[in-house]
Amino acid sequence: MAVDPAPFDDAVVLSPGWLTDILAQRYPGAVVTRAAVVERIETVATKVRFGVEYAERTDAPNALCAKGYFDPALRRPVRTEADFYRVMADRLPVRTPPCEYAAVDETTGHGLIVLHDLVATGARFLDPMVGYSARQALATLDQLATLHAATWEADDAALRRLFPPRLASLAGYVGVEQLQKMLDDGRAQGISSATRRADRLLAAMAVLDQAVAENPVCLVHGDLHTGNIYEQADGSPGLIDWQVVQCGTWALDVSYHLATVLDSDELARDERRLLDHYLDRLAAYGGIPPDRETAWRMYRAALPYGLFLWSITRAVARPIIEHLTGRLARAVERHRSLDLLAV
Repeated sequence: MAVDPAPFDDAVVLSPGWLTDILAQRYPGAVVTRAAVVERIETVATKVRFGVEYAERTDAPNALCAKGYFDPALRRPVRTEADFYRVMADRLPVRTPPCEYAAVDETTGHGLIVLHDLVATGARFLDPMVGYSARQALATLDQLATLHAATWEADDAALRRLFPPRLASLAGYVGVEQLQKMLDDGRAQGISSATRRADRLLAAMAVLDQAVAENPVCLVHGDLHTGNIYEQADGSPGLIDWQVVQCGTWALDVSYHLATVLDSDELARDERRLLDHYLDRLAAYGGIPPDRETAWRMYRAALPYGLFLWSITRAVARPIIEHLTGRLARAVERHRSLDLLAV
């Protein structure tokens, strides 16, 4: 094992000695001589794509991507995604980037992952501002169905410990006054004042949290907008950015996904058909879907989850915040989701 399992310093991560240490666990005899940065992507977390050179021929990959909280101003004890790759990714049928290394420094709480650089294989990472069709959504709903069915009625104590329900903790990040200021800052333009109310949105999160306790629970991605999807060279989709993965109800994923990836008109036209497709796939993979009318109600009721997430988002480009908050707010308003939750 590396002396430091999850360094905050990316210079350490890219050093030949550290890389040799972590890659030798899977590729005995692989000795890294050089790592060359191809691209550095700075958001809250930092992703560094890099090429790797070895002393001798090896089966070890020569194109990797490290993700961690390397920016000194943004360093924080975030471990959820590393835990997902460390414990769950290889056990699930859902498509994710192949992971060579995932670890958490139990002293600092920092999680670090080293994935294959999919761009080097011809994969395309999507943009949350770029259009996504109902046809494409059929394939990503299939991926969600595989994830949910594989963890349906999750009763594994370790799973619930690592990925507990997060609605209550997320709602605890902000108070009513702070949330109202964000809702009124222009990110949810054109939405009625009755929908754009912080007290109702926080109350909706509490009701949805209770629904998690009362319905079958599975592992949910929690943040599947277009920017967290990649397409392989053959066009098949995969899921990335497992930073909000949690135990929850299937409807949290399906409502959030459809309301963020489709424009409002296409969503209104196709969402019932797409929901039926998801339910059929869930059953095919071994999950136990509710009847169609119950599912339709659960889907509509779960929409405020996504609206809340984007209402509290700050460290993302403003056009993306406005784009996704607006889509979610319009879906919540059209379905009268807050009324449906009696808040």
